[in-house]
Amino acid sequence: MHEEKMKKYLYLFFVALFATMSFALTSCSDDDDPIPADTKGELTINGKKCTFDTMMPNVSSDEYSCLVYNIEGDDYSLNFSIYEWNNIASGTTLTFDNFALTLDTEDGVILGHPTTESGVKVNSKDEKNITISFSNEKFEDVRGYESFTVNGTITLPID
Repeated sequence: MHEEKMKKYLYLFFVALFATMSFALTSCSDDDDPIPADTKGELTINGKKCTFDTMMPNVSSDEYSCLVYNIEGDDYSLNFSIYEWNNIASGTTLTFDNFALTLDTEDGVILGHPTTESGVKVNSKDEKNITISFSNEKFEDVRGYESFTVNGTITLPID
């Protein structure tokens, strides 16, 4: 019981940390548009359909990250990390070298990398959104002990 409370508080701490960092590291500009309140994404993770209604993107230098979760308390949250951001375009395959996906569940956190060279692709990228598709891609931690599988397509805001 105590461990469950600690996990919940740790999860809320990380959500607050990501939210704070998102605001702290974004640029100030008059043309910044807020993320639409109706932004939603859906992926299948380990065979379970997961809906995400909250997305917090951040572009810093040559790296993109976006924390997604369901404000109503779905079991999963994801943090997308894309490296070499300036080289990413429509049609790019995301691999171990330029992509990591962190899965946070009630059971713990797994920082996973794609295990194949073709299971994660950028369908489109423009100044407002990036759309990524997963073809039953297995993600493993660098030790190979923990893994999860993602399927579907999700559109993430850029800024």
